[in-house]
Amino acid sequence: MDIAIVIPAQDTNQYHKNGDLAPFGDTTLLEWKISQCKEFIKNSQIYIASSSNKIKAITDKEQVGFIHRRDNISNEQMISETILNIKEKDIMWLNVTSPFINATIYKNMYDQYQKENLPSLISAKKIQEYIFFNDKKLNFSDAFISRKDIKPAFVVTNGCYILNKNSLLENLTLIPSDATLYEVDSFISTEIKDMTDYTIARDMISLYFKRDIDA
Repeated sequence: MDIAIVIPAQDTNQYHKNGDLAPFGDTTLLEWKISQCKEFIKNSQIYIASSSNKIKAITDKEQVGFIHRRDNISNEQMISETILNIKEKDIMWLNVTSPFINATIYKNMYDQYQKENLPSLISAKKIQEYIFFNDKKLNFSDAFISRKDIKPAFVVTNGCYILNKNSLLENLTLIPSDATLYEVDSFISTEIKDMTDYTIARDMISLYFKRDIDA
């Protein structure tokens, strides 16, 4: 597989004082995500982008790549400087804050990306709700209809982005206009954005393993 996994990580952020090193199960969020990736791809194809020496120590222990990330730079600069360090043709950009996207989903997404020769593939959650945008009805009319009849919308989960390296360097965005969406369910789409989300996600760990067993 000519693809590399990139995982941006820091040791402090808005949802926990330890950032992506916050405890999760019997490990940390970052190590949890690295473990999922190792079930899908070789260690040498996994890269952690960070400015943290604590995280560098974990990458050494886990025997995965480390890309130094400068502080206080734009998202575009961060993408460009990170990707230039990678030799693989395609990039799978992941976030530890989506802990329930596992190796099976990564493989399924990559298989679809290759089979359909897609420019990009992004994980997303479908919602069928009454949506307003800029104070206007977005996906329903004045005539009241059942929620099940509403045209669905999709929300990017920030869990997995697959893109060609060259196009990523050219456009410097993880969400290009021609992106194809890969639908995941509400459990898989769980994202940690604040302390409440983090607490809920930790309580859901047992369900994650139960789903694996049932599958």
